[in-house]
Amino acid sequence: MTTANLYEQQILKFRAEREARLRDNERSWLSLAGLYWLEEGNNAFGSDPENDIQLGYAAVPARAGVFQYRNSAVVLRVNDGVEMTCNGAPVKSKALRMDIEENPDFIELGNLLMVVLKRGNNCLIRVWDKANPARTNFTGLKYFPVNPDYRVTATFIPYEPARILKIRDVIGEEYDVQFPGFAVFTLAGKECRLEAEKTPEGLFFNFYDPTNGNGSYPGGRFLSADPPQGRDLIVDFNLAFNPPCAYTDYATCPLPPSQNRLPVRIPAGEMIYRRHHG
Repeated sequence: MTTANLYEQQILKFRAEREARLRDNERSWLSLAGLYWLEEGNNAFGSDPENDIQLGYAAVPARAGVFQYRNSAVVLRVNDGVEMTCNGAPVKSKALRMDIEENPDFIELGNLLMVVLKRGNNCLIRVWDKANPARTNFTGLKYFPVNPDYRVTATFIPYEPARILKIRDVIGEEYDVQFPGFAVFTLAGKECRLEAEKTPEGLFFNFYDPTNGNGSYPGGRFLSADPPQGRDLIVDFNLAFNPPCAYTDYATCPLPPSQNRLPVRIPAGEMIYRRHHG
């Protein structure tokens, strides 16, 4: 097998594994079925339209329970006669650990899974439906052709100390994110620069380019990279992938920082998954 063929096989393997996670994971982005803001006090949930959180599924009791939201804490109260589990064990009342904590609590009610999200000063309830047709009918993702020209060796310039940038997400929350440095490289004769976030595995980029809305997802794309070797950093746009908001209206994706708007088209990596309006 030639080096070019081996490289293409590595990219195709990455893509196949990503599709498998979206298809097989009951808590994949394709399973998301709801996102509900909690109001201070009692938030009743169930299938009855009079609930604060209406879960419109026939198998859900009319009045299943209440999420009590006070002082940035959420307590689940399950109504009498309703069967619900938390992390696989029956539950009637529990102070819930949120998604930002080490071991968040997952509530199961029939085919539905729920977790508390903490976003800024607000708390929300995220709902997955294990039988969501978006997942059960999933047939795969779309990609630009593999092109080795979009695998570039960049120079990584660290900040000393790390820089803090304000990042906004799609639900309007804003928070501080630490950036240890940036990557600089040349594509199509133009100098490009991307601010890098640190991850346990290496670096992460959230970026815009002129293909957004014209081949790729309008809200930008994500890209992970291995740690730099000295100042050399491999940035492979064939591995670029969509943020969760490309697949569902119920995600809370961060928007790319304004500094990460590339001046050249990047027809590499994942293409748009579905059409968006507005």
